[in-house]
Amino acid sequence: MNTSNTPKKREGRIVYDDPSSNPKESLHWRRVHKNDSVDASPKLLLNNHEELLQHFQRDVDSMKKSNNKKDNYQSIALWSCIIGYAEALTTHKDATRRYNIFPIPLDSIQRLVNDEFIPIINQAQDTVNNAKSNTTSAKGESIHRQTIRAVSNAIWKKAQNRNSNMQDELHANSLYSCLCGDVDKKSIDCFGSALLSVVGMNILGFNSSLTLSEDHAYETHVDSTDSTDVRSTSEIAIPGNTKAAQSKRGKDIASTFEELNCDSITPETSWLYMHGNAVICDTPLMTLAAMIGNLNCDIDKQKVGGDGTKPHIVSKPLYKIKRDMVWILYDYEYMSTFPFALMELAEAEEHLSSERGMELIDATELLKSKGTTEILKNEELFLQAIHISQTRYKDKQVYPYLYAAHYHRDAGRDDQDEEYRLVESLRLYYEAARVASTYRYDTKDCMQLMKHFTTVSSLIVKDILSLQCDEGNTKAPRQWQKEDNLVAATTWLIALLDSLLLWEENEHKQFVEVLNMQHKHSFSKLCNLLPMKARAEAITKIHSQEEQSSVALAITEEELLYFRSPRSKRLASGSLLLLALGKEKVVIRELEMALPSVDNDGTRSRRKRART
Repeated sequence: MNTSNTPKKREGRIVYDDPSSNPKESLHWRRVHKNDSVDASPKLLLNNHEELLQHFQRDVDSMKKSNNKKDNYQSIALWSCIIGYAEALTTHKDATRRYNIFPIPLDSIQRLVNDEFIPIINQAQDTVNNAKSNTTSAKGESIHRQTIRAVSNAIWKKAQNRNSNMQDELHANSLYSCLCGDVDKKSIDCFGSALLSVVGMNILGFNSSLTLSEDHAYETHVDSTDSTDVRSTSEIAIPGNTKAAQSKRGKDIASTFEELNCDSITPETSWLYMHGNAVICDTPLMTLAAMIGNLNCDIDKQKVGGDGTKPHIVSKPLYKIKRDMVWILYDYEYMSTFPFALMELAEAEEHLSSERGMELIDATELLKSKGTTEILKNEELFLQAIHISQTRYKDKQVYPYLYAAHYHRDAGRDDQDEEYRLVESLRLYYEAARVASTYRYDTKDCMQLMKHFTTVSSLIVKDILSLQCDEGNTKAPRQWQKEDNLVAATTWLIALLDSLLLWEENEHKQFVEVLNMQHKHSFSKLCNLLPMKARAEAITKIHSQEEQSSVALAITEEELLYFRSPRSKRLASGSLLLLALGKEKVVIRELEMALPSVDNDGTRSRRKRART
């Protein structure tokens, strides 16, 4: 049975910008030629998309065959410049300042690497070599730590020596933005600083690996002792050029948690450091995959929780470059341990589908489904990312579930024949929340994670539980075509609620934004978009002793799965909250949401949410 043969529907929601202006008229063309002689013109041009891919393929082939670390990482530096240059040309908010990418002046961009980047890292190494001690600093730091600090400080200084707010900038993660951000007043972000610091260290001859959690980047290296090799970490993605910021770089990440003054959170319990299961890019090609995966095709920022009435503008040529480059790396199997790169490839395919992404794959065994289940290769990429996260990274990644949930939501929201996808989307949102609830909560550590679930709540309201009316820009509760889909969807919405409640109960404090009943998209408002009959049936289902009849790993058109056995005390059988969810109109008060606690005499009491 072919259950997943339609791509996401984006008509009216996304505008794909494809600028045609001559890049030779841009400020960026002039910037890359600023050190050329007056009569000089680029001698090596990449004139079109095909030539760009051919050159990329040759460099990837060379990196695969060569053990010359310096040359390999200089190639990465070059491609970071090329990608950043392409981003800068095509993503300016002012449409009159967006240009065609081609031709790309390859030799002039190569000079940026040779004449501007290499001197920066050489000078950083010289400052370390000129220090009094040739082996360790007065604090007992290794040469490696001294050098990574010097390199990262030099990169931040170069990048931020301009008018920039240093925070949340689009297109600020490449070597080009570091060297040439003065054109558009760009700085560099934390990923960019970590990438360039690691690239610089390897060019200087050190063994240094880019290391990634889901929302943070840092450096790891191996410290050899007499008896064993120990992998150590260095924090380098700290913005700013103050002495305090500079002194923090190069330190072990454990020092970050000392400054948080929180005994309960450590690198092993932190989401920013992925519970000790971060992705280590320990080869040049894996580092290259991280770099290409971070290519940002957005032109304007997507508003979190926005009403969706304003189309989102993205760069079509950038998506094409990103998609085709990552496919090249996919074929070398350097993404087989990298969920992020697989998700980014799948997302690029959603925006700009290729024949390869639209190929039908037999996923019967992968999904453990009944009969034959064929899905798009695009969808299989999301499943691969989830599988790798589960098997290699101890199921500690939230994003693979979120990406896949967004995919199914977008595919099912406008097509009644694909309604089952909305159920699968809710199931995957629950899985994301389940993983999040395993982390210790700290405001700074989990700030971005919390934003994601606030956004998820908004998306569920707009795209799953509501449907656009024919007249005007109004929404009405979705009229589900199949009762079974409605009941299953309701169980998975309760499952999402269960994991967020459990997260609070594990921490003995209330912090989840959408669990505040005054929130715009609180769960009481979500549940009121579902009929009482469906909620009553769902409540019966989740506390039923009945076993799941299927061992399938996902919901398909032929097989539905239901959530069972809530773990939150506030959703226990007969609880006040569960009773409220079963009424005609759902009204949830502070009493229903109060945290269960244990008093000194062992009896349960409830703590009310602090008013804000």
